[in-house]
Amino acid sequence: MESLLCQDGFLHRFFGISESFPEHIAIRNLDVDTGVVTYRELRLKAEQCNGALGTLNISPGDKVALVLPSGVEFIAYFLAIVGRGAIPVILNYKLTPFEMASVVGSARPVLVVTTAALFEKHSEIFQLANGVRHSLLLDVDESSSLPENATPDVQLMCRNEPLVLPEGNPVVSIQFTYRGTGKPLAVPHRYLDVTHAIDGMHEHIHRQGVGSVHLVTLPLHAIFGLSAMMIFPLSVGATLLMTDTLLNRDLAEVLSRHKVTYTCLVPDVIRYFNSRLAKRKGALLPMHPQLMIYSGGSHLPADEAEKLGRLLGCKPVLQGYGLTESMPVLLQSTLGVAQRGAMGQPIRGVELRVVDAQGQDVAPGRIGELLVRGSMVIDGYDDAEEANKRFFRDGWLHTGDLVWRDDDGHVFFYRQRLRISKIKAQMVDLLEVESVAMQHPDAVRAKAYIVPDHKEVNALHLCVGGRAGLTQSAISTLLSQHLSGFKLPKTIEIIVLKEHSHAS
Repeated sequence: MESLLCQDGFLHRFFGISESFPEHIAIRNLDVDTGVVTYRELRLKAEQCNGALGTLNISPGDKVALVLPSGVEFIAYFLAIVGRGAIPVILNYKLTPFEMASVVGSARPVLVVTTAALFEKHSEIFQLANGVRHSLLLDVDESSSLPENATPDVQLMCRNEPLVLPEGNPVVSIQFTYRGTGKPLAVPHRYLDVTHAIDGMHEHIHRQGVGSVHLVTLPLHAIFGLSAMMIFPLSVGATLLMTDTLLNRDLAEVLSRHKVTYTCLVPDVIRYFNSRLAKRKGALLPMHPQLMIYSGGSHLPADEAEKLGRLLGCKPVLQGYGLTESMPVLLQSTLGVAQRGAMGQPIRGVELRVVDAQGQDVAPGRIGELLVRGSMVIDGYDDAEEANKRFFRDGWLHTGDLVWRDDDGHVFFYRQRLRISKIKAQMVDLLEVESVAMQHPDAVRAKAYIVPDHKEVNALHLCVGGRAGLTQSAISTLLSQHLSGFKLPKTIEIIVLKEHSHAS
């Protein structure tokens, strides 16, 4: 196939689609009766959002935090921020106040775009002490009483301001990840690098474009959700099929009725639908002949991938691999040979090595750490000198993932060697969990660890040693007050340390 790589970025391409196919559907929201947005309407919506940003004096280079659920508003404001030359700081809207304080304090955005409910939850954080000059709130009644540093967006949607196409390769998103250091690390992605990453991915799959339908199943605040499930389809003219209620729907009916051509499901969701579809009555529904289902976020056993394909009457689920620091770098191809159980082969522009503890390349079939480099791999974290020294060396990103390769270059996952893990496809830093547990005055030491269950699903466990009187309930309450639900241990073991059991 002819290379798709070129120097025009994703916003350039979105402009081209909106001009050539203005009435083509960009977004179809299954949860809203009037949830259809054309490419022309999405561009106008983004221009309205840009006008609101202009009224609040947002300038090129300013950081603007998006704390929103996936939806039209998220997409329109992302396009507006990029089209203004500002920098989107994309935050998980489900974070607890403890977690939100850490990332906002690190990023220091000048503006936060969020909802009234989320502003109320994090109002103490969205303040000037963390760099936040103002908050722009969605879905607020104009008569609502708000503090001086918050404004409903409806008051500012009075004029459109055209988006400006980026020049060169500026930063167009900052997201956060964990690497076992106990604190979030800021990951900056650049305009052309994001575009090259989706181009490299596109070369391995059936060509997508106007008429393609992408079922959006990943949160847009995650790097693969942002790049592969929002930026990619909008840059080729596909339709984003969105819903927050997929788990309550018949997956087969959704895929068949809307002629979905591409989607990505995390392993836990694949297991869930495998269980539901196994009980489904009736004949198999017709699927688009080129339907592609991918999995990422954590390891998917090959039998689960094949089972979903059988239950839907389509090809097995294929896998991909990437990091917040790299976007997709490995992919099983729909156009070539996909090796059973592999994560895939490198996409165009990616170099990889598999090395031993001494940094020497290992032979095919031998286990080693995966190192990657390429235009889609960041140069380093923002303001994290020690982490950069540890993970970025001699131009290579040290992933911390142990893998092996076969003779044809297919890469297979073995295990993670860093003190991080994926729980429900979300990153968990074991040191962060331990640090929160250690805030209890009777805790002396804490150790978090991962044990896969009988279905190869990672489960988090925590052992806390401390003084007499320390209880599971106390530690559980402390953790739930600080951490998101997916970070909470499945079991908590309390050990009374002898040297402290009789302390006065």
